[in-house]
Amino acid sequence: MRKLICILNLSLVITAFGATATREVPPAKLVPLIAETLAKSFELDQGQLILEPARALSPVSIPADTANISIQLTTQSYTQPAAFMKAEYKVLADGKIAANHTSYFRAQLIKNVWIAQKVAQRGKTLGEIKLLKKKADTINLRGNVWTGKPDETLQLITTVSAGSIILERHLRRTPVILRNQTVEAVLQHKALEIRLRVLALEDGAPGDLIRLRNTRSSKEIRGKVVNSREVKVIY
Repeated sequence: MRKLICILNLSLVITAFGATATREVPPAKLVPLIAETLAKSFELDQGQLILEPARALSPVSIPADTANISIQLTTQSYTQPAAFMKAEYKVLADGKIAANHTSYFRAQLIKNVWIAQKVAQRGKTLGEIKLLKKKADTINLRGNVWTGKPDETLQLITTVSAGSIILERHLRRTPVILRNQTVEAVLQHKALEIRLRVLALEDGAPGDLIRLRNTRSSKEIRGKVVNSREVKVIY
């Protein structure tokens, strides 16, 4: 009997010694890794992707001596972040597959944005209106968020309501020449320079190409805006 007990104890010791010790990776650790992997797949250069599981995630068992945990997407169903996403992925422990999962997430894309504190009228420059910079979820916005520095060089092309995020499509460079304004056009060819008065047929900021009309011949020409008084004729 004693011999049998000794054999059984020895078997248990051998089994315990041969078994691989494991530890669990909790959802709180997995979710940021999944968000980071998705952000890289979207090639996000701005903003932070934050995920919240729509359904509870289960912890993943990995070898206890694992030094590196990573996520590998098995499919990519999206070209850009969405407010609700499905992710199919592998959990890798030191490069080896520990688990395959499909999970569903509610998502936010947090960016630093400029927000209008009051109603901002069309035609106002960003230097004239009250703006507040803060972090906000931009995942449902249509169009790119404007992230520059507010000054007089940019102008609203639409009225923006209080609390609205400033988008690139809300803006244009502030024109220094306005439609129906008479300006001086410079035509230069080698050492020859000709100056004439022309009528601007459209607004233009420095560097813009605009249509012009020769006030003498009524011929339409094109010119690059130099400043508020001068354009360089393109031929």
